[in-house]
Amino acid sequence: MNCTPTAQVDTVGSDSLIGAWLKQEESIRPFWPFPSSFQGIQDRLTHTQGINMERRSLVSDVLERQYQAAAVPVPEELQSFRSGARAVTTGHQLVLMGGPAFFHYKILSAIRWAKVLSDQGIAAVPVFWLASEDHDFEEIAQVFSSGDEAFHWRPKEDPRGKAVGRLVWTQEDENALAHWANTAGVLPMQVNHSFDSMPLAQRVRMWVHEMFAEQGVLVIDGDDPELKKAASHLWNAEWNGGGIADSVKESTAALEAAGWKAQLRLQPNNVFHLNDAGQRTRSDRWLENNTSTSWEAVSAKNWSPNAALRPLYQEFLLESAAVIGGPGEVAYWLQLRRAFDHHKIELPALMLRDGALVWSTEQATLAQAVEWSPARGMWKGADASASWVSMQMEPDDEVQEAWSQWGKALEAHANGMGREVVPTTLAALKQMEKEWLRLKKKWRKSVRARHAERCLDLEHLFDAVLFPHANPQERVVNARGLAGDAESFKAWNRLWLQQVEGGIDPQFLIFESLSKLDVGD
Repeated sequence: MNCTPTAQVDTVGSDSLIGAWLKQEESIRPFWPFPSSFQGIQDRLTHTQGINMERRSLVSDVLERQYQAAAVPVPEELQSFRSGARAVTTGHQLVLMGGPAFFHYKILSAIRWAKVLSDQGIAAVPVFWLASEDHDFEEIAQVFSSGDEAFHWRPKEDPRGKAVGRLVWTQEDENALAHWANTAGVLPMQVNHSFDSMPLAQRVRMWVHEMFAEQGVLVIDGDDPELKKAASHLWNAEWNGGGIADSVKESTAALEAAGWKAQLRLQPNNVFHLNDAGQRTRSDRWLENNTSTSWEAVSAKNWSPNAALRPLYQEFLLESAAVIGGPGEVAYWLQLRRAFDHHKIELPALMLRDGALVWSTEQATLAQAVEWSPARGMWKGADASASWVSMQMEPDDEVQEAWSQWGKALEAHANGMGREVVPTTLAALKQMEKEWLRLKKKWRKSVRARHAERCLDLEHLFDAVLFPHANPQERVVNARGLAGDAESFKAWNRLWLQQVEGGIDPQFLIFESLSKLDVGD
């Protein structure tokens, strides 16, 4: 498996918010003080107030307890974290076996930047935040391989409205996923036979450990009574009028005034109520059945942050040197600077994750035939095949030029004969133009018919491999399926990290596999 790295900024639209962020355009700089590069991480560390070691000790104790509860070996890196090592953090909602590939790419990005810091003599560890309280089950209920139908999880309990990390993962689920993975072109996964059932959050911790233990990734679950108690001031502020709503509103107005679209929806109260059964209820709906002061009697463990408040909760606990996010995450973090200032929580450097594309040598050659590269953005298969057909008709340009010149000559000749014949001449030319267009369509149809297989291959490449389900490959296909040409998933991780070594900004990697990738529906 060969790899070609390129700067991520070269694959992002220059007129997009993320493109402007990567280029640090003037309209973006007021929203975050540190650029998305290693320089940004260095700037962050220059402005730090230092780690709160009492809080770090509490978080370390919780981490150790969480690993023990999941029967996962405690990484050696926990001791470094306990001693004050800088966290390089990323996070995501829970997904089966890692779900879409960008789940893996985010973690590899955190590993990369933690290693860069460590190589500079600054103790750092990669940390993965389990967003286990997310309640959008539909987003996490399936996983796609390269070349087979998706695996769909159907838990025995009703998952609607529940924190996904508390859903029960059974041995039956484990066996079904393993069978699918081992028949769907996905690199072999370890099957755990030592349990009857466990919360999904624990199983995801195991998967992350299986895939990234070699790189020392620490996994922390924010759905924890002790952690929530430590951050009680965040929940209380949302109820007593001191929350982040006004700060987010100010940042949002400034972002929109600068010409950018805001990602976060504004909420007056940014917490959910989370009952013991894992059911999440928005604060305004919870109030419909409770008095305005009832919140004072609720334990901190029963509050859950929404998308706007979660970054503050995370960073109050971790005090990260850098946070790694995808384009959507970076976009909504840019609305939160004033919220961080409001709660006097230090801002981390904000880094766009690295990205990747995996295709076969044959598919790479096919894309080159239509002059497509990631910098050209998303194409539909029909557009790609139409472009290729047009390129085969290049001599048509010469014919078109000759036709145009002939039309001008005929019109000039008519003018020389007398103005009275010009209208009929122009009408005749108009009719001939229609016939000319009909003829060109027939030519295109003929070219497509003679090269039907090439056109179908192009359409499959763009609609199934590069942009399955009208989304970039990394947002659909599982990384273990994409890495099928590698010796092992761990070997692919090592190759990835070798390719980004020495880079100072987010990268986009193009992997060329010897085997044909066939991403199906």
